[in-house]
Amino acid sequence: MVRNRMYSIINIGGLAVGMAVSFMLLLYVYNEFSFDKFNKNSDRLYQVERNQPSNGEIMTGNATPIPLAPALIKDFPEIDKVARTNWGYDILMNYNDKAVKVSTMAADPDLLSMFSFDFIYGNKKGALSDLSSIVLTQSGAKALFGDTNPIGKVIKLNNQYPLKVTAVIKDNPANSSFYFNALISWAQITAEQPWFKTSGWGNYSFQTYVMLKPGASLASVNAKLKYIVKRYDPNNKENTMFLYPFTRLHLYGEFKNGINIGGGIDSVRLFLFLAIGILIIACINFMNLSTARSERRAREVGVRKAVGARRFALVQQFMSESLVMAFMALILALVLVIVLIPFFNDIINLQLSLPYSNLWAWGAALGVTIFTGLVAGSYPALFLSSFKPVKVLKGQLVTTKGTVRPRQVLVVLQFGFAIVLILCSIFIYKQINYIKDLPVGYDRSGLVDLPVEGVMVNKFENFRLDAINSGAITDGAMTSMSIANNGSSSWGITWQGQLPGEDKLPIDQMAATYHFVNTYGVKLIEGRDFSIAYPSDSSAIILNEAAVKLMRFKNPLGQMVKYQGKNCKVVGVVENFVWGSPYEPVKPAIIGFIKDWVGNIALRLNPAKSVSASLAILQNIYKKYNPEYPFEYKFTDEKFNEKFNNERLLGTMSLIFTCLAIIISCLGLFGLASFSAEQRKKEIGIRKVLGASTGNLWFNLSQEFVALVMISFVPGAALSWWVIHTHFTKFTYHTSISAWVFILTLLISLVICLLTVSWQAIKAAWTNPVTSLRSE
Repeated sequence: MVRNRMYSIINIGGLAVGMAVSFMLLLYVYNEFSFDKFNKNSDRLYQVERNQPSNGEIMTGNATPIPLAPALIKDFPEIDKVARTNWGYDILMNYNDKAVKVSTMAADPDLLSMFSFDFIYGNKKGALSDLSSIVLTQSGAKALFGDTNPIGKVIKLNNQYPLKVTAVIKDNPANSSFYFNALISWAQITAEQPWFKTSGWGNYSFQTYVMLKPGASLASVNAKLKYIVKRYDPNNKENTMFLYPFTRLHLYGEFKNGINIGGGIDSVRLFLFLAIGILIIACINFMNLSTARSERRAREVGVRKAVGARRFALVQQFMSESLVMAFMALILALVLVIVLIPFFNDIINLQLSLPYSNLWAWGAALGVTIFTGLVAGSYPALFLSSFKPVKVLKGQLVTTKGTVRPRQVLVVLQFGFAIVLILCSIFIYKQINYIKDLPVGYDRSGLVDLPVEGVMVNKFENFRLDAINSGAITDGAMTSMSIANNGSSSWGITWQGQLPGEDKLPIDQMAATYHFVNTYGVKLIEGRDFSIAYPSDSSAIILNEAAVKLMRFKNPLGQMVKYQGKNCKVVGVVENFVWGSPYEPVKPAIIGFIKDWVGNIALRLNPAKSVSASLAILQNIYKKYNPEYPFEYKFTDEKFNEKFNNERLLGTMSLIFTCLAIIISCLGLFGLASFSAEQRKKEIGIRKVLGASTGNLWFNLSQEFVALVMISFVPGAALSWWVIHTHFTKFTYHTSISAWVFILTLLISLVICLLTVSWQAIKAAWTNPVTSLRSE
């Protein structure tokens, strides 16, 4: 190792990089597989899911009605506890002169008994028993009270409702499905929103969690649960319910036509494949580099055998050396993980850390190291120990092409894997750009969203006019939600000429007030926007093209549609706009004039002013009308881009690990080129004496590696096509699998190959032939 410093550094460093990358990926895989499994009763916890027929398909979701929870407790003796929650959102909390936005979720008290929360102050028994109680997480308590014990202190919710802190719990683990900094009682949100008490079986807006009694049969419960909606609401018999294991939701939460088709597990399997693949590449690289200097070790083997060493002893020697190097690589890999994991966390947007106290993790790391050392050292140990001492000591170790063949197979495997990563990375970015460039049906640039808080629901029109007169915006509107996020639908909608069963179809919906069309820049095909000049617009709706097609309206303007329990007149038709998934066709949507539902403010910034200047003006105007609340905004195009977070993460990870796989593979090629040049140095010397030029020798030494890359491209391209085709068929809209990408990848691979081996080839060609032919 000391005499061959460069090879030792490359060997140990390459293996360490491969192990470090694999360890970080395995930390991510472990985090995903352990999601929600820290709960003590995880094997008895379930979430209620709903199947609903929709346009020939079955849509599955976890939104449930309020009356479901008491019905479950009443009708199912197999159920131990039930808890309802809302989706959670940021709420203003006031304590003395401090006002902080806190992510808050409302829940039934039994939630604290069903799931494992670590209490710092207080206990779960009475934490949510009172209407005016609130439970804070450690970070939520610190934001409001600093490091003091907040138990018994009173804060105000939305500067109106006094709540007493009854408990403080540790922050939810990173691998928990729950994310909140404050937990309020279900009774509190019911008092704040009186309509909760009268909400029936038709309002699917909440989540319901169930804990079964020990030994209860899930199949038996689901058989009885299936038609619970029909039993309590005969007019809504199409909706069916079932329990789904809570710990499976994170990785297996995707359904199609009522059947589970996986979910996040696909990405986790991909990263597991990457971890194993990169570790194998590192091992192959280790093997190639270990045999690259075989001639120098061959004389050592010959001497050892001549003085009586048995082959088993030599195998032990080389395996021991391999294990020592593997453990050195492990130490370096751990250092690399500690240094690089913050950057890795930034990429995947998680907070992973080395599990220092987890004996299983250390055992796995040692196991991987020993396995890597044994596997990586097996080929050089068996190869070097097989040399015949007589031939070696006579200098007759001239390796034929047959000796190189196993190493060629390893290099083909290495570059085949790298080619798969290169192709997949290119197509992932191609797909993201393709979807992002599709028309969305509205103008995303210059749009900002603000939450409707405090007095803004009543003062919005004054705020809007002041903002327009100041030149900060060109228009503004209030809606139920951002146009970038679809989270609401309704059924029971009827119209003239409706076919049987169509009233059960869920139709996407958005509540809006005046100035909707102009603010969002949607294209108005027919009719008009909601207008203050038409008092009857309180019963008006706007349809998108997909809704007009569903309702089969030839002349949609003036048509009457029964929506939200009243007859509404169609006053406008807008072009389809992307509201839900950009990968799927746009669904029918209704924009209804409903003032009571508004929760979002959309503002169209004035393009004549700078964004920073407009936002500064808006903040001053906002504080004038709503001084108790912080001025918080988010750009609509940022929200839209969040739809591609998974694909962007996949693309970034693929790009990074593609580069690493290429680097490690190039080290393997470098080792093979060095090995080949050393074995053929006498041949090179003879060719040079006979007049071969440097170019001829370079071509002669490089062509075998070019052939290896060409061979590795065939299985790599075939596997890539299968992976890409399988992935893309999940989406209605996807880019084409272009032949030019495969050709480009082949050219890139050949260039990388030639750059890697050329130095060794040229170095061998420049060597003085006298040096290699001296003994002849």
